[in-house]
Amino acid sequence: MIRVVTLDPHEPVAVQRLCRLLYQAFGVGCDSAGDMELPAGLTAPFDAGALVRAAPAPKLYADDRVLYLTARPLQERTLVSGTAPTHGFAQYGGQRALITTVAIKDLEASLKLVARHAMHQLGHCWDLHHCLDPRCAMYPPWTPSFGAGDAIFDTFCREKSEQKIRLAKS
Repeated sequence: MIRVVTLDPHEPVAVQRLCRLLYQAFGVGCDSAGDMELPAGLTAPFDAGALVRAAPAPKLYADDRVLYLTARPLQERTLVSGTAPTHGFAQYGGQRALITTVAIKDLEASLKLVARHAMHQLGHCWDLHHCLDPRCAMYPPWTPSFGAGDAIFDTFCREKSEQKIRLAKS
């Protein structure tokens, strides 16, 4: 089960549509776990890893994943090629992921991009690595063409995510 937690106000209808897209992508249940307060002591732009570790969690079972949505900026990260905006963060192989909608003016209109970022971060929670196929949600999100893609996995990433999800349930 994927639990979507909003750390800032988001349109409930758009959050429900995001849950439906994530259900279609992963084939596991997805529901809104409601709003939760941002952890005290953190300031924007947030260190994404620190925010994920400090954020309150809804009731989770061993095979559940939680996706936090925030409308606040995340600190840029340093890459070999320079700095890149941070759209999200995931505990690789863990239970928690985060995405920001700071650059999104209308969540409903940009749902495909938000779902692509959510799939990418949740894919990392299920041990998926970056993919070389620019059509796949696991393509590196700091690339200019990431936003042009659909909220889908390529065949390899879909099969690997299904395998990881089946293993998590056993």
